Amino acid sequence: MDTRRTAVRDSSEIAARKELKRQRRQEHLEVRLRAEAAQRRRQQLMWGGAAVATLLAFGALVFWLIRPEPGPPVQTVLSQGAIHIARGESHPAYNSTPPTSGWHYGDAVAPWGVSSAPIPNEVQVHNLEHGGIMVQYNCPDGCPETVGKIEQIVRSYPSKVILAPYPGMDHKIVLTAWTKLAYLDEVDEPFIRRFIAQNKNKAPERVPD
Repeated sequence: MDTRRTAVRDSSEIAARKELKRQRRQEHLEVRLRAEAAQRRRQQLMWGGAAVATLLAFGALVFWLIRPEPGPPVQTVLSQGAIHIARGESHPAYNSTPPTSGWHYGDAVAPWGVSSAPIPNEVQVHNLEHGGIMVQYNCPDGCPETVGKIEQIVRSYPSKVILAPYPGMDHKIVLTAWTKLAYLDEVDEPFIRRFIAQNKNKAPERVPD
């Protein structure tokens, strides 16, 4: 009798130990599964954050590349060629005011720098053909402050830039290069310098500075 009881008790203890081991294995498995799930969530968040950061960086790059340049628009004017004519010879009308290409005196270019007198169209076009930039102003009542600001900009370039009056146009300031033109109503130094940098020496004739 005692032997049977002992055997039953031993069998129950063995079953209990097996159940306990099973429960512990189950608990360990659940802990591991929860840890793995948490790790997957962290990785998903990291990858998601990296993807968002990449998209934001790409968007910023695209915006930077296609963003409009600040300042007035730069017009591209159809080229009228680079035909030399004799002084006083007549020619068709220019297609912009001031001209950005076309008929010009082959024997005359204006000195780079600051001019107090207007420069004839047929002369300044020759300067443009050499890769120069014309910065011109129209101040019927005088604008010494405006002219002074532009002079400081123009004098910072050793060559290839000219400042001169241009009476009769509809705007206060105009910038011209070969087939390029931009009107301004006030001095915008960053825009002026950007126009010069982008258009200087971009003409049919390559003349050293």
